Amino acid sequence: MVREILSEMSDLLERHNASSNALFAALHGDEEKLRAYLVSNDLWGSAGSVADQALLEVPEERKKLEVLMARLGREQMKIGRVNVRTEMWVSTFEKWHAENLR
Repeated sequence: MVREILSEMSDLLERHNASSNALFAALHGDEEKLRAYLVSNDLWGSAGSVADQALLEVPEERKKLEVLMARLGREQMKIGRVNVRTEMWVSTFEKWHAENLR
């Protein structure tokens, strides 16, 4: 499931020329690269991360990305592979969407 969600995210980012080399490497690399990416600051960090800044200039697509990231984060929490910010981002994305803030 994690690879499927990451693949959807990659496709979405590529459509807007916002693809991430680290995401591409994780998807097309071995399990170790995937595991490292799932807990990376490139994905779940603050300024410059996919969670924080990807697709901000395309609000409708950003909403789609946030839904995918919330799903990914939930899957990661199930398997215990999280960044220290994963749960915070998931809660934030879900709150924004539940309250129609995005």
